Amino acid sequence: MGELDEIARRAWRRTIPIAIGGFVVGAVIGALLPGTDSALGRFLSVVGFGLCVGGLSGTFSLLTATFRVAPSLQGPLRGLGRADQQGVRRAVFSGQPIEPAGSELAHRAHDWARGSVVALPVALGQFLLLYAGIAGPQVPNVIRDDVWNPEFPRILIAALVVVATVFSVVLGRQIRGARRYLAATNDR
Repeated sequence: MGELDEIARRAWRRTIPIAIGGFVVGAVIGALLPGTDSALGRFLSVVGFGLCVGGLSGTFSLLTATFRVAPSLQGPLRGLGRADQQGVRRAVFSGQPIEPAGSELAHRAHDWARGSVVALPVALGQFLLLYAGIAGPQVPNVIRDDVWNPEFPRILIAALVVVATVFSVVLGRQIRGARRYLAATNDR
């Protein structure tokens, strides 16, 4: 578990400055590009390009950590039937330990919960940064009335915000459930 924690910590320590630097570079690009004369249009251009470059650079920075922690989620469930895999996931995400405590399934669930506690926050951060990178280029278009499709940027940004919110809530519950599962199994 210590190795996975260290991988995640290093990834976050590396990603935060990369994403902030990407935001600054994107904001400078947005400020230098010719745009509207309005202050709001210029501000949205700076924010949009900053979100785009910062979000995508942060996403790619976390990608290596995602590849390195993914086996911790796949390994414990390898060789189990579909029903057992779903049972392990349900037990871990609900925070209810599998009985009997010494069974092979309980050990696999504990290992999978340890991997989930590390891998799911990395995945959540990666997806949120990706959503920011996707929505960023559309931010300056929110106030423009494009002749061809004036509502597309607004609909895309709204959809990404809704999906990101739902995804954050679901993954947040799963992370809390995995932490509860680990706490319950470590207390035995």
